[in-house]
Amino acid sequence: MSGLILVSHNLHQHSVLSSIYDGIMSQRGGIWVSWNGDVVEDDPDALHPLSFRVGNKYDTLTFPLTHEECEEGYHGYVYQGLWPVFHQRPDLARFTAEGFKQYLKLNETYARAVTEYAMPDDAIWIQDYHLIPSIKFIRDTGLTNRIGFCFHQSFPAGQSFEAIPDWHSLIGSLLCCDLIGFQTVQDMNNFLLWVETEFRIEHLSQTTFRIHGRIISTGVFPVGIDTSVSVCLKESNSCRFMERQCKETLPVNIILSGGHLDDITGFPNRIRGMDILLKMHPEYAKSTTLLQLTTPSMTTQSLESALKDELKGLTDTHAVSFISQDFSQEELCGIYRASRVALVTPLMAGMSLMARMYVASQDSDNPGVLILSQFAGGTESMKGAIIVNPYDPNAIADALNSALKLPLAERKKRHAHLLAEINRHDNQWWADSLLTRLDNPETEDAMQIRGSVVLTAGFSGRIRY
Repeated sequence: MSGLILVSHNLHQHSVLSSIYDGIMSQRGGIWVSWNGDVVEDDPDALHPLSFRVGNKYDTLTFPLTHEECEEGYHGYVYQGLWPVFHQRPDLARFTAEGFKQYLKLNETYARAVTEYAMPDDAIWIQDYHLIPSIKFIRDTGLTNRIGFCFHQSFPAGQSFEAIPDWHSLIGSLLCCDLIGFQTVQDMNNFLLWVETEFRIEHLSQTTFRIHGRIISTGVFPVGIDTSVSVCLKESNSCRFMERQCKETLPVNIILSGGHLDDITGFPNRIRGMDILLKMHPEYAKSTTLLQLTTPSMTTQSLESALKDELKGLTDTHAVSFISQDFSQEELCGIYRASRVALVTPLMAGMSLMARMYVASQDSDNPGVLILSQFAGGTESMKGAIIVNPYDPNAIADALNSALKLPLAERKKRHAHLLAEINRHDNQWWADSLLTRLDNPETEDAMQIRGSVVLTAGFSGRIRY
């Protein structure tokens, strides 16, 4: 019987992604391969120790990384280089030769862990761009197992991918896959059109091609959340306490915003949109706040102070509040439930986990309203959200005004549509659809999204659906 080897960058016990993976592995069994979070001193002559632990529902295979791998490879190459490029901002990218060296080095450890424990019929499922080089490292050992790779981020349009100095190495590894999954039809189109332009490929279907003798399938598999976890979170004491605290200490209209403070997340335009809202509708001045849950920027560390300087020009400087700390999932659920609006407006994004968690956390009898960027993953299917152009502060202000004035009946109707979507396409659907396609490559895309696959060379830019 074939097994599953899930490979992810890290194993954070309290993250949303961790709960998604845990739910999948608990259902399917197998081995979860991941960094354990420990950082050790670099020893060029020593291999990272592998720790295999047998669990009740699945096993884990973990290891430490060195300080250089974390700082240069992860925080450097991945987040200062790849992160901006994959979000259509190559002008913000910073690449170094040492960063690429450490990026390859950490990926070698993941590949070694997989190859040492993989059985011949195991399916290998690798997560996101942190681990692209591991695919080829695995193939170089002679393993012929079926390998599926899933992008969690958007895939850049046009030739933006070529802004990465080492793009030949990365695409060479990707083309060792059997299946490449994307978050949106557009992301898949961007990849297919670029590959068609740069390489001699043989199209076998709209989403499958042959190159260098290997047949590679592509598909759209948006990451879904574990909705059963959300039910438990809402019933926790920590959730109820945080919800009560927010309602007692903050204005009645909490507009929730999250993400890193950088140009990619679109936060500057949220500030400007809030400013316009307060100027056009001064009645909101005392009853409304934009609550920004933030973590340090992965690109420009000085941007936070610049953004806070911009706050000085707001109609009411108390209209925006920054909270920079780690919350448990239970506490986040309480904040979600207390918020009248969730403003999720990245300039470009793959997954929309915050949007999905916000919807799942709501009180169905008095739900909040989701405002979602038209350039975020999930807009094709999340029809109950208010879709907005994240580059337009005036549009953001209008969307906020509409959301705050939305009647209860309309809020409940929109929430019901959104809740049905995230229940239908949850984490188990994500795993089932992708792994079924990996086992049966002739099966076409599992998710029927309103849109079309475009195979015309020379296309560049976003496709609107």
